Amino acid sequence: MKPNNRRAGMTIMEMVVTVAIVTFLMGYAWKIYFGGRETVRHLGAQSQMQSETRWFFDRLARDIAGAYKFVEIDTGQKKFSFYSYQTSRRTLEDMYYKADGKAIKPIDWVMDVNLIEYSLVAGGKVKRKQIPGFLAFIKRPMLFTKGPAAQYTGTPNVESEGTSLSDIVDFEVVGYEQIITKKANTDEVTVSARKVDGVNPADAAKACFIVLRIHNKIDEQGDRRDEELDLVCKFFSRVRCAEAAHPGTFCSTDEDNLY
Repeated sequence: MKPNNRRAGMTIMEMVVTVAIVTFLMGYAWKIYFGGRETVRHLGAQSQMQSETRWFFDRLARDIAGAYKFVEIDTGQKKFSFYSYQTSRRTLEDMYYKADGKAIKPIDWVMDVNLIEYSLVAGGKVKRKQIPGFLAFIKRPMLFTKGPAAQYTGTPNVESEGTSLSDIVDFEVVGYEQIITKKANTDEVTVSARKVDGVNPADAAKACFIVLRIHNKIDEQGDRRDEELDLVCKFFSRVRCAEAAHPGTFCSTDEDNLY
């Protein structure tokens, strides 16, 4: 019987096949690992963008809810501004009477407001500017006067300017007047909206709400996925909507020439 001189082991072909299989599995595993890392990074960045935009919308909603009048709604220049009530308002006694008790003429009545402006500036940023002051709302046209800085120090009404939102690709704003028509001798009400020419101050003052579209996008490098968000929201002035529903009740003295 002839002896078996073959030794147990792997042939070169078997080693090549094994190395190829292991390399393939390792590459697949690394792909899954890095893909998972990118997904986590993308979700985190997308969530951060959504949180920042939600915070911006919340602040804007509070500002516009207290808007007394819109000053400008410029769709082309991508900006809008309005007078918004301050957190601490002037009392009727201070509005009607001087410190010595003498009556103030209606034409000189003023109320405390913030002149707030939102605009899209270079670098894809939305800037918010706030100037506190006094609004002579009976005058024709209404007259805004900047208030003394010392009066607002340490309060939410302090003069400020800064970036409210970044990474903006597009910023579209349109103003609308809300028209409420009541049918005679019935409770039937028809609500409609008219787009206003926001560049014209007289027309902008009729606006009750704005429609704002914000398109955020972060262009990532390499194989990273871009973060993107495209939202459209309406923002209503409670005062202007109430005035539309009940004309002559809330803030129309300056429009109706009652004085």
